[in-house]
Amino acid sequence: MLKEQGFTSHGRGFLKAFFIEFALYVLIGGAFVATGSSWLCVVLSCVAIFALLRLLMVMGNVIPTYKNRSPKRAEHEVGCFSTVAMLLREWWAAILTYPFLFAFEPWLVPTNPPAGLTHRGDPIVLVPGFFTNRGYLWAWRRYLLKNGYGKVYAVSPEPIFHSVEKNAEHLARFVDEVLVETGSKRVILLGHSMGGLVIRLYLHRFGGMPKASLAVAVGSPLVGTVLAEGKEKMGPIIAQLTRSNAWALDFLREAEAAPCPIPFISVWSPHDTIVAPQNTSMVAEHYGRNITLPGVGHMEMVNSAQVMRVLKQTLDEFHDAKAN
Repeated sequence: MLKEQGFTSHGRGFLKAFFIEFALYVLIGGAFVATGSSWLCVVLSCVAIFALLRLLMVMGNVIPTYKNRSPKRAEHEVGCFSTVAMLLREWWAAILTYPFLFAFEPWLVPTNPPAGLTHRGDPIVLVPGFFTNRGYLWAWRRYLLKNGYGKVYAVSPEPIFHSVEKNAEHLARFVDEVLVETGSKRVILLGHSMGGLVIRLYLHRFGGMPKASLAVAVGSPLVGTVLAEGKEKMGPIIAQLTRSNAWALDFLREAEAAPCPIPFISVWSPHDTIVAPQNTSMVAEHYGRNITLPGVGHMEMVNSAQVMRVLKQTLDEFHDAKAN
C-alpha cells in the first residue's frame, strides 16, 4: 500500500478556514440571540449567508468567463431554463466544495483504493486541478469504485503555486509508486481542470507516455483562462494559466505536432464557468478526441452524473477495444 498523502497544505488551510467560519457564525449567532433573536432565525440566517457567499463566488467566475466566451455552434446552445439549472448546479458544487470537500480531504479521498474490489484494466490515477486537492474528486472516485473500477488512486497536486512542471514531477513520482505497488506496466490518467494540463505535460516532458495507456482531461485550460489574468503575483503557475501565454502556446505546438501516441480525450463544455475561451479546452483532431457536454459548468464537473457516465463509458469503450 502506498503511503497516504494525508493532509496537503491546501487541505489544512481549508480545514482551518472551515473552523474559523463556523466559529464566526457561532459568535455572531450568540450575539443576536443575546439581543432577543430566536436560535432558529439565527441558524437560518447563517445558512443563508454561507450559501450567499458561495453564490457570489460562482458569479465572480461566471461573469468574466461569459464575457470572454468562445463562439458556440447552434447545436451547443442551451435555453434559459437549462442555463439557470446549470448555475444552480454550479452553486451547489461550490457549497459542497468550499469548505467540505477540500477541508476533509484525507477522510473523503484516501490516496489508496479500498481493498478487495474488482477492477477492469490498468489502475486509475485521479488528478485534481489548481488550488484544489483530491477531496474535490470524491464523487468521481466513489462512482468508479461502484462501477467495476476498484483500483482508483488519487493524488493532490503539490506544490500549489510553484509551476505546472513541479506538479507534473509530483505526478510522475506518484505514478511510479502506483506501478510498483500494483505491478502494472501502465496507468489510466483522469484529470479535472489544470489536472488535465498536468497530465499532458507529464506525458510529453516527464516520461509519462510509456507509462500511461489512456488520458482523459475534463474541463482543462490547455491554453489558459481569462480568470488567471491579473493574478500572476500568486505564483509562477498563474502566469502559465493566463490566456494564450507564451509557455502554453509553446507547449501546445510541441504536444500537438503529431498525434498523441496514446488515446487522449478532452471532455469540455461550451459553457465552462472557469475556463474561457471555452474552446481552448479542445485538442486538435489529429492529436486526440473531444467530447462536448453543453450546459455543464466547471465546478459541477466533479459531481456531475453526466460527466461520470461519460468517464465510465470512455473507460468501458477503451477496454472493449483492447479486448477485441
